[in-house]
Order: sequence, then C-alpha cells, then structure tokens
Amino acid sequence: MAGKEKAGRRQPAARRRTDGSRTRIVSKEPIHEQILPHIRRDIVLNRWAPDERLPEMELCEEFGVSRTPLRDVLKILEVEGLVMLVPHIGAVVTPLNPPDLAEKLEAMSGLEQISAMKVAELQPPAALREIKRVHKAMEEAARNGQTSKYYALNDEFHRAVVLGSGNSTIAKMHETVMWHVSRARNYANEREPLNQSAAEHHDAIVDALEKGDPEGAARAMRNHLAEVIANVLDRVTAPTSRATDQEMEDTAA
Repeated sequence: MAGKEKAGRRQPAARRRTDGSRTRIVSKEPIHEQILPHIRRDIVLNRWAPDERLPEMELCEEFGVSRTPLRDVLKILEVEGLVMLVPHIGAVVTPLNPPDLAEKLEAMSGLEQISAMKVAELQPPAALREIKRVHKAMEEAARNGQTSKYYALNDEFHRAVVLGSGNSTIAKMHETVMWHVSRARNYANEREPLNQSAAEHHDAIVDALEKGDPEGAARAMRNHLAEVIANVLDRVTAPTSRATDQEMEDTAA
C-alpha cells in the first residue's frame, strides 16, 4: 500500500470539467504541487468566503486525488496564511483581518514603487511593451464594463511592472504578499461597481515609465496605490461596521 501511494505521488492530477469529465493538469510534479496553485487561486478569487470551511471530499473528487495529497496542500496554505487548520473541523479560510491586511498593502505599495523606479530607470523594451499592452487592454475592458476582466488585467499590469524591475527577490516577495492583497481586492471589488475611469488612474504611471522618470514613476504608483489601499480597507471593514451599528440599534430597541 505504501509503495502504491509513493508511486502515485508523481501521477498527473485531474480536475473535473463542466461536463463531468476530468482533464490533466501536469504530469511530472508530485500531486500536491500540481493542485496547490489551483486551490490557492480559488481562495484568492473568493470561491470560498473568509471563515468558510473548505469541502475536503468535494476537492478530492474535483481533482481526482486522495485525502493525503490534499492535506499536504492544506498544510502549505496554512503556512501561507490563507487557511487555518482547526481540530475536528478542518481547513477554514482565514478572515480578512484589517490590521494585517493594511500591513500587506503597505508592503505591496513599497515593492511596486521600487519596481516602477527601476523600470523607468532601466527602460527594458520588452517590459515596457507588455505594460503598455496590458494598460490598453484595461482601458478597453473599462469602456466595455467588463469588471472581472478589468480587475484581472489590473493585477497583470502591476505584476508586469514588478517583473520589469528585473529583481527576482522583489518579484518573489510581491507574489507572496499579492495572494492576500488580491483576495482582499476581489472581495472588495465584488461589492463595488467598476468605475469607467478606473483605468485612467494608471495613465500617470505609464507616462512616467515611458519618459524614463524614476521619481515620477514612484510618485504616480504611490498616489495610485494610496487610493486603492484606502478603498480596499474601507470596503473590507464596512460590513463589520454596518453589523456593529445594527447590533447597537437592536440593543437600544
């Protein structure tokens, strides 16, 4: 049995399609490494809400795996801070804690400001082309009211700036913190309609990058993210505030 499990670790994981059939993901990595990015992405996209328990049996069926590799995934997600492993309950998605989130948003802002400065200074042709391509696509998505597409492109835009810096350490740090930031952004954006001028906020960033103005690029990124951070924190904390107000009204009544 142990030998069978060991051999199975390197078999391809499978995920159910909408028609009920399964499709291969990859074929070389251990099973838990194959399914980890998919479950992480689902958490970031708020398939499961904060404080919601992950359905282990459903996930095993979805990916065509046993509980052993799934639990290996859940342990990694716990280390990353995306789930809590609660005795007798299982894996629960971590809550969006405003103080912790504020720290991560601040770290994201710092990393992206440094990256913008580096891109403006180095002027990497491929990176600048990619940044402008994504920016144009964002503008089109905003004009067409394609909310989900716009926010996916938004993440792509900021990631392109970070990768354009050419600093692998910054890129790795940014990737880790963005799992949490993107989850909060997606949660907040679900409660806010897309502003048609949203993509325009990135104009100043692109302009400074093209002009080779490091200080201007950092300033434009800082100003943009200050507004983003304020909006995300406000929307994440608003439901709690409203609930507290209602409780106070009920108590007074």
